[in-house]
Amino acid sequence: MATLFVLGLAACRSDFLDLKPQSQPNVDNFYQTANDFNNAVNGAYDALQSSNQYGGDFNTIVEARSDNVLDNDPSSNAGLRYNIDRFIEPTTNTVLRDTWGSLYTGINRTNLILDKIDAVSIDAGLKARYRGEAQFIRALSYFNLVRLWGRVPLVLTAGTTADSRSYVRNEVTDVYAAIEKDLTDAVANLPVSYTGADVGRATAGAARALLGKVLVTEKKYSQAVPILREVVTSGPYRLLANVADVFAVNNKNNAEIVFAIKFRKGVGGVSEGHALWFGTNIGDNIEKSLRSAYPAGDKRLPLTVQVPVPSNVNVVPRKFYDEVSATNDVGNDFPVLRFADVLLLYAEALNEVGYQPDGDAFRSLNQVRSRAGIEPYTPAQLASQAAFRDAVINERRLELALESDRWFDLIRTGRAVEAIKVTGITVPANRLIYPIPQAEIDVYNNPATFPQNPGY
Repeated sequence: MATLFVLGLAACRSDFLDLKPQSQPNVDNFYQTANDFNNAVNGAYDALQSSNQYGGDFNTIVEARSDNVLDNDPSSNAGLRYNIDRFIEPTTNTVLRDTWGSLYTGINRTNLILDKIDAVSIDAGLKARYRGEAQFIRALSYFNLVRLWGRVPLVLTAGTTADSRSYVRNEVTDVYAAIEKDLTDAVANLPVSYTGADVGRATAGAARALLGKVLVTEKKYSQAVPILREVVTSGPYRLLANVADVFAVNNKNNAEIVFAIKFRKGVGGVSEGHALWFGTNIGDNIEKSLRSAYPAGDKRLPLTVQVPVPSNVNVVPRKFYDEVSATNDVGNDFPVLRFADVLLLYAEALNEVGYQPDGDAFRSLNQVRSRAGIEPYTPAQLASQAAFRDAVINERRLELALESDRWFDLIRTGRAVEAIKVTGITVPANRLIYPIPQAEIDVYNNPATFPQNPGY
């Protein structure tokens, strides 16, 4: 059976954060009430929370793949993560296999919601919101898939195992077109904000910000500019005065967070947390080139420093520090989109449309620098489009370190090979995207419609 379409929807309790499955309901009978759809949408968020995605493995397949993090433990788990960091992973690497499967599990959950919701009579506002949340989650999942693997199967309805055997690897442009449509629809369907227990769900602002990021990735800069400008100027987001406060576990859902994956460490024996992110007990695992890139006095540098965790053998970067609970987990949220990211994307898009020695591009870039306690750039320092481009990408590295952005930034700007050389690794050109998991290649067994990526 193809791992691509492992079916099953988590029926979850009404608490948004409490995402663990209670049962495996029959999908034909499950979708009857607004509460059923609320539970189904929670199940889609649960996929993002998985240890195979934002709960853990993205730290390896996105961040450690970059020039920010070093996996210095070749003996752990037969070198599964070490091999990814060193660009020597085989097609049978189970970290990649499980992440692929988790992303498609989440997509299938959203497809089930979108397939069923029109036929059910519930409040029109709730129906639009649930549809928008599913569209946002599906778009985010496909955005990660296409950036990691290139051509991937584009499936927009829930499929059976028999259906799945006919799927092919669709063109990258087709996948991006579907992502754009989902996010455009989600902007219209989602509310501006939530109250109470619903705070933290995807909003119209989050969908708009993600759409802007997608368009920048596609190099559709003129289309990205007005989308990102709306997020920058319309509120309710802002930079916090102290960058460390953005990540404090007692300050979740703050004004800088546009969208984050929510976690809660064990309470009363119930865990909605995760293991320590970038924790290590065998030496510093932050690449030296990252720390050396920070200018003197930069307030973001201490967030990359490993600090001890009480009652634990590991140290962890201060950015993701939390004390371990009785259930041996921690509760940091993972910031998928935050306002500093949006400001830097906006500055980048404006510059690509046309360099200007003043205006919003410089102002947006310098907002981020000023908050970090370093001098803003002047037009004399960044006197050309190329110089400004380099400055923005460097600023993104400093600002978004350990947040699963650096590898994607290097890929979309064509800088990955040169950047990784600084760490002592020469990246083969074919390894700028991952191999399709061998389990998928074996099941489909059709080089014409489901080929392996070149060089693997």
